[in-house]
Amino acid sequence: MPGGAEDKVSVRVASIVPFLVMKAQALNDRLKEKDSWDIYYCLINYPGGIEAIAAEFRKFASNKLVKEGLAILRDKFGSIKGVGPAHIVAFENITAPQEQERVSRDAYERVALLLKLISAPK
Repeated sequence: MPGGAEDKVSVRVASIVPFLVMKAQALNDRLKEKDSWDIYYCLINYPGGIEAIAAEFRKFASNKLVKEGLAILRDKFGSIKGVGPAHIVAFENITAPQEQERVSRDAYERVALLLKLISAPK
């Protein structure tokens, strides 16, 4: 804390499925670059990787809001030049064309893999 004081806090965090569905809805409604970046960050850093996220999503496959969120992800990250990948490049302020292409492709492929794994029978 400012001035060197110590404090303890409790933070309540949404689990991965509600968080990503909420971020997809936000991306659809307000088109802020950070929403796409938050989705990408989760896909890179979630313990167990994309496979673990997909397993969590499959538990809620019939939920209407989850279906809507996945449809938004499919739409916004539907191509390398989609809004989702473009927002990530912009949020990270990437100016080098080759790096823009690499990050855009990585974001697109991660979301595509997530969607594929969610729909794969287990």
